[in-house]
Amino acid sequence: MDDTLLLSIFTGVEGAHAFSAFMPSWFTVQKFATESGDLERLRSGYYPAIIFNLTLGATVATISKKALPLLISLLVIVFMIAAYEGAIQQKAV
Repeated sequence: MDDTLLLSIFTGVEGAHAFSAFMPSWFTVQKFATESGDLERLRSGYYPAIIFNLTLGATVATISKKALPLLISLLVIVFMIAAYEGAIQQKAV
């Protein structure tokens, strides 16, 4: 397996894990985020998770001299935010 691909996969997995460090579970979002201000507090976790992902992706991309780790980090950011926003929308239904 190409080292760049392996590094990119690990970057993506760790990036998704970073979201779980700064955000509650999707179940928690759907079940308990009901009070005023909950959405703002939930979404405030996006900022450190995004910063972590971009920093990790850029660092691994710089070390490997390939853009793929940064691209994977960007895809993880988009996927995770879409998933959380989907959970928020399901809660609203």
